[in-house]
Amino acid sequence: MEEREELRQAAQLLMENRWILRSHMPEEYLLIRRNEKKLRAFFREKCNWSLLVTARFYKLEKIPATPKPFMGIESMQSPEDYALLACVMAFLEEYETGGQFLLGDLAEALLSYYPQEDADLRLKWESYNWRKALIRILNFLAEENILKIVDDASENFISSGFTADGIIAGEALYEVTAMSRYFLRSFPKELPSYHSLQELCDADFVTDISEEAMGTRQRRNRVYRELLLSPVSYRTEETEQDFTYLRNMASRIAADLEEWFDLDLELYQDTVMAVSHERNTWFRDIFPVRLKGSHDVILHLSHWLRTLPNWQERQPMTPAEWQSRLETFAAATRHGWTKEFREMSTKRLAETLLDEMQSWGMAQTEEDGLIRLLPALFRVQGCYPEQYNGEEQDKKHSKEKTKPGIQAAREA
Repeated sequence: MEEREELRQAAQLLMENRWILRSHMPEEYLLIRRNEKKLRAFFREKCNWSLLVTARFYKLEKIPATPKPFMGIESMQSPEDYALLACVMAFLEEYETGGQFLLGDLAEALLSYYPQEDADLRLKWESYNWRKALIRILNFLAEENILKIVDDASENFISSGFTADGIIAGEALYEVTAMSRYFLRSFPKELPSYHSLQELCDADFVTDISEEAMGTRQRRNRVYRELLLSPVSYRTEETEQDFTYLRNMASRIAADLEEWFDLDLELYQDTVMAVSHERNTWFRDIFPVRLKGSHDVILHLSHWLRTLPNWQERQPMTPAEWQSRLETFAAATRHGWTKEFREMSTKRLAETLLDEMQSWGMAQTEEDGLIRLLPALFRVQGCYPEQYNGEEQDKKHSKEKTKPGIQAAREA
């Protein structure tokens, strides 16, 4: 492998994985080790991210410029889940590496760890939802190699909880790994010292340099963080200086993206994104994803909207208008979608597409509840091949179990 290609792969492995465990990914670990010095220097200078190194793993501390909903943990389903996760991590601090604990002991301890001020949200194991949430969190920690499941009968705990005598219905045994000490982000000061989300976001920036130098460094770090962690960024009053920096440094930034990640910088008046034209990147989470039904539908939607009169205006819509527009859209194009989306109700289709589009910066729900379509949606479009004749051909070939393909066309 060429040195340049090796460096790209190492950088993208760090971006795509929470950590590179030597025991699970030995070749990848050694790849990063060979390029450690260059990787550390690049991510420190451009993003102000630390590269954690131990004999067991590498971990890049990927701190976003601005936290966004899609950056959350997929298996977490509510704010209460995150609070419970934090309580579990606090419980694990009492154990050394290799220490073991029982599910029943954890459940009992969490009753004192979890904040119980709000009676409606109070933690209580009589609730099926709370029991399921706890097991969901423990399974997530096991998937991330923070815990090992030694013995597991937790399904009985989910279904029945505790008996009348206070005995757990389904016990489980867990073992703490060394990774538990490195899962949560470290802060320079105690958390109560921070009084806003912005203070937390800025906590890792150095303050021992001049104000002018610090402002330039923070702008550079914010720009690179946004490009690497967000599918698209838009110019707003708050990001005006960042876009000025982007325009001034576009050539340098484009060269870095190409050299380190094989990505192209696309900078417009109000929009910026990093794009993989040839899909030869190691990044797993890209749009569109092959065989993902929602992405096929979104590509169709972008193409269909362009056929409407005055589609460029893209005025905000109420949820009812959004659902009505999708009903008309679905009637015209759904015959070639996957079965899941062909049979989906209009209401559920509207909710599913909106969630996916918002995660890719293609739409947003404003404070007044209106839905606005954003430029990233119109960066791509898709339509059926010319030889596909719609419903009649779909019926004709249904016995052959074939499915029409999608042609995606990019437009700058």
